[in-house]
Amino acid sequence: MKKDIQINECIVVGKRVGDTLVMAKNRDRAYNPELEIVHELVDGVEVAYLRDMVTDWSEGINEYGIGILNTALMVGYDENEKKIVKKGGKPSKDGARIRKALTKTTIADAVTSVVKVDGGVKGHTLVSNPQTAVSIEMTSKHNPKIEIRDINNSNFVRTNHGYDYPDAGYTKGPDYLSSKMRKMSAEKVIEPVKDDPIGILKNLRKQLYKQDSPLNMRRDTPKMSTSSQLMLNLTDRVLTLHYFKSKVEKFNGVVNRLPENYVPKIKIEVEEIDL
Repeated sequence: MKKDIQINECIVVGKRVGDTLVMAKNRDRAYNPELEIVHELVDGVEVAYLRDMVTDWSEGINEYGIGILNTALMVGYDENEKKIVKKGGKPSKDGARIRKALTKTTIADAVTSVVKVDGGVKGHTLVSNPQTAVSIEMTSKHNPKIEIRDINNSNFVRTNHGYDYPDAGYTKGPDYLSSKMRKMSAEKVIEPVKDDPIGILKNLRKQLYKQDSPLNMRRDTPKMSTSSQLMLNLTDRVLTLHYFKSKVEKFNGVVNRLPENYVPKIKIEVEEIDL
């Protein structure tokens, strides 16, 4: 077994909705995860993040409006991730790397942390604040490609194939087709969202093909299912989780580790979706 390989086969998007900069994600898993949201101070910075309690995967937002989402470019490990961890294998370090980056107070420092701390976060990573969005494409075989994205004029979408590195992620076959089609569908459905950011999540869970088709943005196949959706409103500092009742083993709620009498700057919203 290779070390530190984790598939996080998902869709990540970034979009300006009116005056609000939003990041959102469909999270696909080969198992039903157990999830929690942690709200705490780390190194003096308020952070809120979604955590997979089996694999330690984490993504979220901090009090400075810096958000981090990621989708994988490491393939071939997806179906066995939970089994490997349960049998004593180590989870990916990317969750801890992302939590560390969320303690930074500027986007430049957050990007530096994503790229450099403990080997860096692998895959497609979107790091953004209300003004600036930065994409990072990086694998264990590819140096980080860092680009500032003009989300004010162009929506951002990434799935599970390489862009700067065509040999990264899925490169051929049904999985590559799925990645390409999910990207195209996501670009299409988020474009008309102009007023209410929650419309991004609603549109990303549309199924444009047969229910069990791997081409769907919200997937429901024997191999992979969309278990949850995460949205980060960076302008208003809101973390929104929609999780699918039948695809999540257990949601353990919001773990509030903030000091007593502390007034939080980040708002958390959770909704269980019964499809």
